[in-house]
Amino acid sequence: MNDVRTNSLLRRFAQVGILTLLLGLCPAPSQADFSSIYLRFDRMKASTASNVLVVFTPNAAGTEASVQVAFGAGTTVSGTPAVSVSGIPTGVTALPGTLSASSASQTVTVSGVTDLTPGTSYGFYLNSTVTNGTAGSYTHTVTTKTSGAVTIDSTTVAGVVVGDEQIVITAAVPPTFDFDLDGNTDSFTANLDLNSVVSTSGRLATVQTNAPGGWVIWAKSSNQGLSSAAASYTIPTTGTVNGAPSTLSTGTNGYVLDANITTDSATVGSGTVSVAGEYNGSGTNQGGTLSSTYETVAQSDGPTDGDSVTVVFRSTVGGLTPAASDYTDTITLVGAGLF
Repeated sequence: MNDVRTNSLLRRFAQVGILTLLLGLCPAPSQADFSSIYLRFDRMKASTASNVLVVFTPNAAGTEASVQVAFGAGTTVSGTPAVSVSGIPTGVTALPGTLSASSASQTVTVSGVTDLTPGTSYGFYLNSTVTNGTAGSYTHTVTTKTSGAVTIDSTTVAGVVVGDEQIVITAAVPPTFDFDLDGNTDSFTANLDLNSVVSTSGRLATVQTNAPGGWVIWAKSSNQGLSSAAASYTIPTTGTVNGAPSTLSTGTNGYVLDANITTDSATVGSGTVSVAGEYNGSGTNQGGTLSSTYETVAQSDGPTDGDSVTVVFRSTVGGLTPAASDYTDTITLVGAGLF
């Protein structure tokens, strides 16, 4: 009887030993790595304060209550870190919960986190928190924990601090001035007549400049009239240069220049175009006196990406004006930017 009991006890001890051995061979469940994770430092320059964006995708199932970010040795962590989810990148979910942050040594703990869904990317910012150390390689570890401080996911990421990560761009914009005439000849639209004032088709002068003071167009006349070599006669310009236009009278020799604003750029920051009083005629029988020296025709008080002025010449003749087909004058029109 005693032998039976002894054998039974031995069998039980053997079973317990085998079970204990099997349990010892089965390792305890290990923590998981995040499916993906990155830390983006706003600044990577040595000894420079930086905000940090933390983005991670949970892998393991569990009920999260906090996220810990352990920064590498040499990184200075603020004693009063701030956590924010404002402006999280597109495609990333703001870390949920009533969040608050605290720090101990190199580790920042974000508390108040609610349960996270594996496979969803979450993000948050640590603001006014980190000052980079000296240039070199660093590792930082991010961990999610339960309310009982049990690790759910944890991953160590690599980072680097450099001497400087910013590129300073330099550029220069030179002063510019462009002046263009749409043609170099201009003819009267009809033969000159003592009963009417006849005008030319006109020529367009266009200006582009970044000169802050604007631009000026000047004109001067070679003959101060319409001269005919064949007739040895000149139809003289009318009036004097006095800041006001002259009026042509039919039946009397006369010759003037009239200017009109064709385009005054409406671009913000551009100047306002004006025609000089001398050449600002109010009708088809008015214009300014032609001079052998440069006189201001038009101007603007600021830069432009395209102003234009049309210059037109007008004339009438008297009954004794000799007939000829070679009446001519050469007008020199120049411009400049006011830098």
